Amino acid sequence: MYISNILLRDWKAYTTASFDFPAPSPERNIILIGAPNGYGKTSLFEAIVLGMFGRDGLPLIANPPFSGSDKDRLATSYPHFLEKALHRGARDAGRNSCSIKLTFTDDESEVLEIQRRWHFSDSGAYRPQDEEIHIFEGTTRKAAGPAGVHGSERLDWYRDYIAHRFLPYHLAAFFLFDGEQVSAFAERDMAGQVRVGIEGLLGIPILKSLAEDLRAYAQARRRESVHVSDKTIAALERERDGLKSQYDERQQRLEEIEPALIARTKERDSLTRELASIGSGSQAQHREQLEQLNRYRRSVEEGQEQLEELLAKDMALALSGRGLREKLRKRLASENLRQSWESGKAQGDSNLHRFLAAVDAGMGTIDPNLSDGQRRAVLARARSAWEQLWYPPPENCAEDYLHSYLNERERSKAIDRLEELDRLAAPYIVDLLGSIAADEKQLARLQEEVTRTEAVAPAVDKKRERLSALNGEIQELDREVGAFRREREALDSQIKRKNTEWTRLTGRLDQAKPAVRRLTRALKVADLVDAIVARAVPSQIEAIAKAMTSAHRSMAHKKDLVQRIAIDANCDVQLLNGEGLDLRRYDLSAGEKQIFTQALISAVSSVSGRGFPMVVDTPLGRLDVEHRKGVLKHLVERKHQVILLSTDTEVVGEYLQEIAPHVQRTFLISFERIGAIGQSRVQPGYFEGEELPA
Repeated sequence: MYISNILLRDWKAYTTASFDFPAPSPERNIILIGAPNGYGKTSLFEAIVLGMFGRDGLPLIANPPFSGSDKDRLATSYPHFLEKALHRGARDAGRNSCSIKLTFTDDESEVLEIQRRWHFSDSGAYRPQDEEIHIFEGTTRKAAGPAGVHGSERLDWYRDYIAHRFLPYHLAAFFLFDGEQVSAFAERDMAGQVRVGIEGLLGIPILKSLAEDLRAYAQARRRESVHVSDKTIAALERERDGLKSQYDERQQRLEEIEPALIARTKERDSLTRELASIGSGSQAQHREQLEQLNRYRRSVEEGQEQLEELLAKDMALALSGRGLREKLRKRLASENLRQSWESGKAQGDSNLHRFLAAVDAGMGTIDPNLSDGQRRAVLARARSAWEQLWYPPPENCAEDYLHSYLNERERSKAIDRLEELDRLAAPYIVDLLGSIAADEKQLARLQEEVTRTEAVAPAVDKKRERLSALNGEIQELDREVGAFRREREALDSQIKRKNTEWTRLTGRLDQAKPAVRRLTRALKVADLVDAIVARAVPSQIEAIAKAMTSAHRSMAHKKDLVQRIAIDANCDVQLLNGEGLDLRRYDLSAGEKQIFTQALISAVSSVSGRGFPMVVDTPLGRLDVEHRKGVLKHLVERKHQVILLSTDTEVVGEYLQEIAPHVQRTFLISFERIGAIGQSRVQPGYFEGEELPA
């Protein structure tokens, strides 16, 4: 991607200015724009930044990451900056807006155009709603943008679009920067520089801003809300978790026992069939006896399962007695009646003030007028009459709540369940027990007959002993499984009650102080963001160190000194020579420090994988003479477009000749003052006496 045109209208000293740039090639990728200090070079840089990013670009020019001590820039706000950006002669000519248009051509040769226009009042004041942004795609200039969205949401859409198609603003400092500010940044601790670079690469400034916003939100909500203790809920959660742990233990034990029970049952059936084929009596009679034996055994097992199911679910409540169940049913019904009465009363009370207001307004039409005392007496009587509508409470209405943990629907379900239990008659239990006893009696009789008819042989005896042992083991396992199932059912019932209570309490807490819960969630998310940030930086250290080593060796004057740049997990830096010694033990010159910073900028832009143009204002900044050529040589080695905004003391003379074969086009910015108003103009060419080879 490269910039193919920049168009400025009424921007600072430019009434109108247009820059046309050709497509870069591997051999020629440099655009050179010259201007003495104060002629409009920095204004052009600011136009590119704000044209791309709007308000998000202000930190790059008003408080850049590579900032020095320019107090005016540090103190600038976005509206204040824009109000100074409108060309001084524009308002006198009746023009109350300024605009920037940036035209790009991407790697597929598609044209993308970004336009920003800022409008001002007659007094020159700027308001946020007075900013326009438009993006057009392709040669047909198809408009890109959200339909039916305005204001900040529209600007957010364009911010995401620019980040996706062009460059995220948090990476912009590594593509659009001021060389003089780089020299100030170079004086910072190297570990700090590396951390800033990697955080920019990963978009961590956005995450940090998110964490700060979340904490600010939580702090604001905390000031607005009275602290609500959730110790009761925490204790309830611990009780519920304890019950759940016991439930899981029973479930795990059942999962261990049931396969063993199935295996023994299969073995018993196999032995039974095998023994059925052996005997001294009639083979058919023996087989019939064994079949009857199995039928009665299954009948006994099924009866015991029914009895266990009754014991686990309905029997306990059924044995509590009809009187106690009826008392509980009536109590639940009376509490439901009270809840309905309270709901109706609360709804009526909400309209009391309207009723009293209507009575009071009606008394104003009485002639002669009532005295204040009479009016108050009438209103008091009206209030009393209204309240008597709800008293006394309905007959059979409960005086209070014993079962406050249940809502109206849950009480109704409990009443239905109690009525079902009344239909569980004792004769059914007696019949079930009688049936089990009769089957067990028949089972014992058949077992004796089978024993008499089986042939007496050592092999048969062993099988019979094993069958007897299996029956004992199966019976024991059956009892254990039944016990665990009953315990599991009881625990499940308790867990459900705890969940109901937890829902009720948390619902009350959410209704009473929802802001407290929201601020807690906000703080948790902020802590999570901090953890992500802490882990993210080390993930890119190796790639940055490798790219920095390559860039540093390309730019450094003493290339035989630094062989490798090593960075550890804390972003601490070592500049290692061929013998593995850290050259940071020795004092580095200002130029060597700046080369390190330039290498970091190059590494971040390279590792990011973004093919965005690099625009550098004052590219050689305060670099010493011996490092200038190295920096220029590295810039021309970039694969993408590089735009250099140079003063008449930088990319001139031998430095210009160093990059001359790679320069595509040059521009010169001139300046003249007409009365009290300055005027910047752009034209092809370069500084006088500075020539480029054809």
